[in-house]
Amino acid sequence: MLIRLKKVISLLAAVIFLLGIAVLILPWVKEKWHDPLPVMGGEVHSLAADSFTAIGNESQSQDDNQRFQRPSNQLVPKNKFSFKDFEKDNDKPPLITDVFSNPEDAVRAYFGILRDASNMKGYLGGCGTIGNSVQPYSYAYELYSPDTRKQMSLSNFVNSFMGIGHINLLKLYPAYSPSGTPDKLKYYMFEIETITGPSEKDKKSYKRGGSYFAYYYGLITTEYNTNDGWKIKSIDYLPEDFLCAPYHGWAYAADYVVPIVYHDWYQLVDTVDSVEQNEDMINVLASGAAGQYRFDFVRLTNGYDILLHEYIWKNNQWEEINILQEKDQNLKLSPLNPNLQ
Repeated sequence: MLIRLKKVISLLAAVIFLLGIAVLILPWVKEKWHDPLPVMGGEVHSLAADSFTAIGNESQSQDDNQRFQRPSNQLVPKNKFSFKDFEKDNDKPPLITDVFSNPEDAVRAYFGILRDASNMKGYLGGCGTIGNSVQPYSYAYELYSPDTRKQMSLSNFVNSFMGIGHINLLKLYPAYSPSGTPDKLKYYMFEIETITGPSEKDKKSYKRGGSYFAYYYGLITTEYNTNDGWKIKSIDYLPEDFLCAPYHGWAYAADYVVPIVYHDWYQLVDTVDSVEQNEDMINVLASGAAGQYRFDFVRLTNGYDILLHEYIWKNNQWEEINILQEKDQNLKLSPLNPNLQ
C-alpha cells in the first residue's frame, strides 16, 4: 500500500512538473506559431538594427536635436473627409456606399473616419469618451478590399487599434510602382501621428507622462475593381525612432544618401548640383556621364529623409526609373523594400 502511494505521489509530481513546463513554454509557442494579429488595420515592420551602418562622414545635421529629437510643430493638413460625411442613423452594413474613382480619396476617407475613432478600453488617457469611440471603425473597415476583409475580421480590425486614442494623417504621397505593376494597383507613402497611453496596469507610467505621441510611416497598397472602385488592399507600418539618427549612420539625410550611394557605390553621378526643400519634400539634382538625375525624398516628423523616387532626364522630361540594386532597396520606401515584406 505504501509503495503504491509513493508511486501515485511520484506520478502526480511528474504531472505537476510537466504542467509547469507547459505553462512556461505555451506563450512562446503561441507567439512563434500563431497568425500575427493586425495592428491599426495593418502590419508593423521593424528595421534591421544594422540596416544603415556608418560609412564616411556623419551628417552635421545629425547633431541637431531640433531635427531628430522632437516632434514637428507643423499643423495637421486638412482632410476633406470626416466620419460625419459617412455616419448613418444605424450601423447596419453596408456603411460605405461611395465608390471612389481616385485611390487617394479612398485613403483620405479612411484616415478621415479614423480621426474620430478611439479604442482605449484598458488604457489610460482622456477624461471621458474620446471622439466617437469605436463606432467609426466599422465604417473604416469597409474601405478595405473584399479580399482583405475576408482575411481580417471586423473584430480583429477593431482590436488592432487597442490603445489608440487618436490618429492624424500627416503626409500622403504617391510611391514608386515597380515595372510590371498592374494598373489596378497604386502605392502611397503615408505618415501618421497617433496618441495613446499606457495600460491601466501601468499607472506609474501614466503619472510620469500621461498620454503620449507615437509616429509611423509606411506604404499603403490600393486596389481597383469595377464594382467597388478603389479600396485599400494592405497597410504596412514602420515605427519612427527619435533616438537613432542623431547617433548612428548616414542614411537619414538626403544630402548624404545621394553622394554615398550614387557616386561612391554606383559611380553613376559625378556631382550633386543642388538640394532643394519645399516644405517636407526634398529634391536632390545630380549629374553624371549618362545625364541628369533627380532624387525625391520626404522628410518625416523625426527628421529622417526617406527616398521615394529616382528620375533621369530623358526626352525633355523626368522619367522615373529604379536605380537601386536589390541589396540596397531598403533605402527607398517602395514595394521592393525588404523591410515591408
